[in-house]
Amino acid sequence: MEAVNNQQAQPTSVSRRWFLRAVGLGAAGFGLSAACSSPNAPAPTSAPAAAAQPTVAAAPQPTTANAAPTTAAAAAPAAATTAPAVGQNLSGELTILQWSHFVPAYDTWFDKMAQDWGTKNKVSVTVDHINNLDLPARLAAESAAKAGHDIIQFSAQVQTYRYEQQLVDLTDTVNFAVEKYGPATTIAKNLGMVNNVWRAVPDFYICISPMVRDDLMATIGSPTIASWDDVRKASGQLKQKSGNAAGLAISHCNDSNHNWRAIMWSMGASEVQQDGKTLNVDTKEFRDFLDFAKAFYQEANEPEVFAWDDVSDNRYLGSGQGSFIHDAISSLRSIQPPPDKPDPDAQKLYDSISLRQILNGSAGAHDMVDVDFYAVWQFAKNQEAAKAFLHDYLDIWKDAATASTGYNMPFFENLFQKPMPVIGDDPKLQLLQDWRGDDRIHTFGYPGPPNAAAQEVLANYHIPDVIGIYVRGNTSLDDTVKEATNRLKPIYDKYNNA
Repeated sequence: MEAVNNQQAQPTSVSRRWFLRAVGLGAAGFGLSAACSSPNAPAPTSAPAAAAQPTVAAAPQPTTANAAPTTAAAAAPAAATTAPAVGQNLSGELTILQWSHFVPAYDTWFDKMAQDWGTKNKVSVTVDHINNLDLPARLAAESAAKAGHDIIQFSAQVQTYRYEQQLVDLTDTVNFAVEKYGPATTIAKNLGMVNNVWRAVPDFYICISPMVRDDLMATIGSPTIASWDDVRKASGQLKQKSGNAAGLAISHCNDSNHNWRAIMWSMGASEVQQDGKTLNVDTKEFRDFLDFAKAFYQEANEPEVFAWDDVSDNRYLGSGQGSFIHDAISSLRSIQPPPDKPDPDAQKLYDSISLRQILNGSAGAHDMVDVDFYAVWQFAKNQEAAKAFLHDYLDIWKDAATASTGYNMPFFENLFQKPMPVIGDDPKLQLLQDWRGDDRIHTFGYPGPPNAAAQEVLANYHIPDVIGIYVRGNTSLDDTVKEATNRLKPIYDKYNNA
């Protein structure tokens, strides 16, 4: 039986210069999947902002179009022989909905692995890939219709609390991974386990690291880059001197959500207190954070960031223009030329970029990671095959990490043994081996849990919106804090009073 890869391409708005640069660098085979364009941050409202509600749509219908580029297929590692399936006498169809990975060779590997698994187990497997920013609306539509895919993926916006009552108990599947790879990390437990039940299987998280153009920094004396204020000063100088600004999105994309939370937490500010219930925006720390965000935008940031999507900063770095971004290693992979297609200009740019440790603020070094989990709907038609597939996928997780060229980071303790796949062999990436679920790395909702309220705030991009309102310079600090309160209080009240 064949696994069908239904790749749904989405348009993205870029300048001609960026497009031409991206085409030139995309030959590496590490090019990025397109993501949705993001709307501008809205103007302030006088009433609480309502949570966005996606229109209920019918579940997507699989097609028979295969997408398996020959070059990527040749580069992708062969799938290992899987362990015996948990289920016996499997049959029927299995449908999987997941994002279009930012390392396309990974999707090629995954689809081939799914095809082989289906053939072995006499199951017809269909894999639908869509853009990561489209997943929440698609999942909401399937939830409302009680129909859709068997296996679903949460990418960045892990809504296990929201859909708790509609997700199958996957504790046995996770226990298998724990026996094989050691205990699940704290982040994995916080997101995948709801009320002591594993509602989602931890797949991988994504290191979000500072990326610095060392050659540009050398033109201003190679200043130390250890804090967010160091970035503001250095990229501010470069923006004035040569137009080489930093690139942090202020828009409706996952990059914007994680970048500004990293800065917020490093300054001791947060949207909510440790109890996960009490708002924390009307504080000195949050006001200081907003003032810093405004200064960073005005002094050091690329001005065209209000419509950026999740690959805009990657393109900005790849264009040679950006002096700093804060993102996953797919940004580097999109620049790095393949061994069989040398590109001196691309190699020079790649060599000029270094990864840095987590940046400090007045409250220490803090960062946010993006995360990916798999879950199974309770209305799934083939739950037995879904559980068996996830079991066997976890059994070859190291192959998946290799296929992602080091992008996929583990959620189980024993998988951090050095050298880790790919990144442990590359001096430029080796520092990522120490980025694990420690006291520096968090997920949304910090310092509280990633509960339903925190998930809703994240999904509606309220933090980037508030920042966008303030940095434009038309709203006072007090009014911006009121705006933040008006947006967040109804959400937390709704769940606190439930």
